[in-house]
Amino acid sequence: MPIFHAYIVTCSYNIPWVGILQEYVCIGIENGFSGAFIMNEHGVVALNVARGMDEAAIGQKAMGLVRLSRAGRRVPPAFCVTQTVFREHRERNHLIARVRSALAELSQANPQARLTILTDLQKAIIEPPLAQVVRDRIENEYRALGANRVAVRSSGTAEDLPGHSFAGQYDSYLGIVNLEDCISAIKKCWASLWTLRAYEYRERNGFDHLKIGMAVIVQTLVDAEASGVIFTADPITGSRNRMVIEACFGLGQALVSGKVTPDRFVVDKRNLKLLSHTVSQKKITCTLDQNGAVEEKAVSDERSSVCCLTKKQVKRLAKTARRVETEFGNPQDMEWAISKDRIFFLQSRPITALPPVKSWEDRQIWCCTPAKEVMPDVVTPMSLSVIDALLADFIDPIFSLLRMDRGDQPIYGLVAGRIYFNGNIWGAVFRCLPGTKGLDFMKLAGDHKGQQKAIDGLQNACDEDLPDMRFKRYKFFLKIPLTILGALCNTPRKGRRFLAKVAVETEEWLRLNPAGMTTEEIAAWCQEIMAKLSERLGLVLYLFSALGALPLLEIVCRRWLTDGDTKAGKLLSGMGGMADATAGLDIWRLAAAANSKVEVKDLILSGKDWRTIVEELCRGRPALESRAGCPRHDSGREFLAEWNRFMLLHGHHCRGELELYNKRWSETPDYILKFVRSHLTQMDEMNPVQNFERSAAERRQLEEQCRNQLKNPIKRMIFNFLLTRAQHGSVFRENVKSEVIKLLTAKRKMLLELGQRLRDKGILENEDDVFFLRHEEIAPVVNNSADFDIHEVVIARRAEYDKNRSITPPDVVFGKFDPDTYIPDAIDERAEVLHGLGVSPGTATGKARVILRADTEEQLLAGEILVAPFTDPGWTPYFVPAAAIVMDEGGVISHGSIVAREYGLPAVVNVGNGTRIIKTGQTLHVDGNHGVVRILK
Repeated sequence: MPIFHAYIVTCSYNIPWVGILQEYVCIGIENGFSGAFIMNEHGVVALNVARGMDEAAIGQKAMGLVRLSRAGRRVPPAFCVTQTVFREHRERNHLIARVRSALAELSQANPQARLTILTDLQKAIIEPPLAQVVRDRIENEYRALGANRVAVRSSGTAEDLPGHSFAGQYDSYLGIVNLEDCISAIKKCWASLWTLRAYEYRERNGFDHLKIGMAVIVQTLVDAEASGVIFTADPITGSRNRMVIEACFGLGQALVSGKVTPDRFVVDKRNLKLLSHTVSQKKITCTLDQNGAVEEKAVSDERSSVCCLTKKQVKRLAKTARRVETEFGNPQDMEWAISKDRIFFLQSRPITALPPVKSWEDRQIWCCTPAKEVMPDVVTPMSLSVIDALLADFIDPIFSLLRMDRGDQPIYGLVAGRIYFNGNIWGAVFRCLPGTKGLDFMKLAGDHKGQQKAIDGLQNACDEDLPDMRFKRYKFFLKIPLTILGALCNTPRKGRRFLAKVAVETEEWLRLNPAGMTTEEIAAWCQEIMAKLSERLGLVLYLFSALGALPLLEIVCRRWLTDGDTKAGKLLSGMGGMADATAGLDIWRLAAAANSKVEVKDLILSGKDWRTIVEELCRGRPALESRAGCPRHDSGREFLAEWNRFMLLHGHHCRGELELYNKRWSETPDYILKFVRSHLTQMDEMNPVQNFERSAAERRQLEEQCRNQLKNPIKRMIFNFLLTRAQHGSVFRENVKSEVIKLLTAKRKMLLELGQRLRDKGILENEDDVFFLRHEEIAPVVNNSADFDIHEVVIARRAEYDKNRSITPPDVVFGKFDPDTYIPDAIDERAEVLHGLGVSPGTATGKARVILRADTEEQLLAGEILVAPFTDPGWTPYFVPAAAIVMDEGGVISHGSIVAREYGLPAVVNVGNGTRIIKTGQTLHVDGNHGVVRILK
């Protein structure tokens, strides 16, 4: 058969009917002359009345319409100009030789020359007229349609071969209103075989250019109110259990061309439940003008954010598409249009490149937020083991309160050695909770692209991607009264009593001297600290209820008060008593104390390190008497007393303070000294203590103004209740965390002493090797009963730790992270406006100071705007001279947001790549009211 086929094709008779006969013979051979192919003698056929149609002649797109019509689906009337006509046109006008010549030239041509050659080839196809007999047949079918406007679409006979998709390679023409334009559009479709994109696609995939054919569909154009596509399997994840619908207003041209971001709907294929939907800003729509031409029209802001499909229409589309998939036997990619609430299907073809179903690991979404706030770096085995033992004590009570059970789904995992939380769990939580479906979580992401992708991925995740939280809905609703009662009982007074008790216990732990203990006692005390930490974390439900007052206060302010959008944040400023915020002010007080003692000031400004300064302050040599005649060592002792008091209160803080391996402020006095030194040089330019007191006075005045606005006594009572709870919640959150860090500092002291002893015994090579053991390994190592080679394990873990430190993973990871293939997202470094989440109200303009790590020597000058990737308590000293705060990431209740509100500083978080776009020295305008940062110059 192939020989006979080759013989027929190579016949070179220049007679029109010979080309047609050749095509019929070829197709007949391929189909065994079974009689399966019926067509009129001039290669033009009406699709809605055709029988025994052959895909090789009409192409897959046209065959899809035939099958849809046969299955009873509503398809606009259409006819097809088969590839037979195209081949006859090609032979009749001697185009085969022209194509071969062009192919030879193309193989040697540069890109610009290629475009010229292909353009000439397209003209050679378009310019010759059709054979009269073919033209007459097209005219008959065109008249028979009786359509005011038609669409002319390609139906390539090599389209969508297994493993290859020609979708989008060839041209289509809409709004055709007369026969001449229709015939011209048909020839233009043929010519689109030789566009640069189609040629290069065939070249890349090894297709024979001479064997590619094309049929053309002429179809009644639906004047669509909405149109789009539906995939009966998820083309991104490969899930066969859900369908994805994308839709836009008007004709689908705007969607196909990528000029509009469509509304997106994800539907469970099994029960047709709408899993998620995303409404986009559809700024343009494609419609038909009076002459039938397609024109783009701007959509009003009000209409652009309106969903273009009703839930009923979504369900009808999904139900019909599911039936089509069953009838066709494989997942389908279908185009549709809705006119006067009737659904028309414009095409259906198999999804050719459906990815394989992903493994569990590949379906997880991992987010470094909020872990990055307290553990920004690679975590050591010791710290990880503490988290392993305690984190469930913190998280699981929340699930219990919500009447959920996560089972064995991991709360977190490691990405390049760093803690990342499992976003799928929280996606499942919010999918289960009543009342959360309409929440716009995307607003929280600001310009943070990673968080935008994570939120979008979780909102559109199918059920099998999310864990079964075993949500007991009826118990949840029954529990609500008890939950409210419990929250009401969690009074601020109760919280203050608990903190006072905890503070006393913690101070006792910090006063313990491990040097006077036996090695076994140290190991036992380490275990006891773990029990105390678990006890502290048991306060999560109290913390949950305390922090829950803030969003309620924001709602009350927004609805009941004038200009209420910014009032909630201002009502939380200048509260006092917040340990982290007090630390920053106390550093300033240290500088003020030094400034009042000239000798101390001179010594600090001399640039000497802390050890040298202490030695000189304690000498008390007569040669170093002060100008006032007071011995220098008296003023020195006073300052040292202030310094020691500071370290007693705040010395447990540091950057990444949950990491036991990190040295505390009390161990790195030169870190605090640099801030004292910097403040001393700016004493005349700022006074943060006065600023704080002024902020507190303004907050108290605002409280009275708000109460006076609320004439209704019930509203005033609710406002006072929420205000008290919200103010207490912010302070309580920071102070509880501070007490937890104090316990970890006590544990670090124990571990350092233990490490030193194990080093002296030769069990460890270095004293800090102890941080590369796990907590549960301490006892067997101390008792010489470890069942592993301690040296080898520590060396291997250190090597992995050092390797991970050289890697910078993204903030959000989809599936498994591969550092070798990871490519960071492109950044628009020319951006002049950054959007984020306004977390502390107010506006400020000033010079930017970009600081990437809190443990560098770089200092913030008075009135500058701090631009940081994130902040934890180790960053608090930088807030003192700042005019405003800008962070790449963060949330309403993250540390930086709380401290910014306490200091009364405008703050915007979640700006994404602010630290990479903004440059030190640029002038910024920070609008904490609206979450906008502008780069002025």
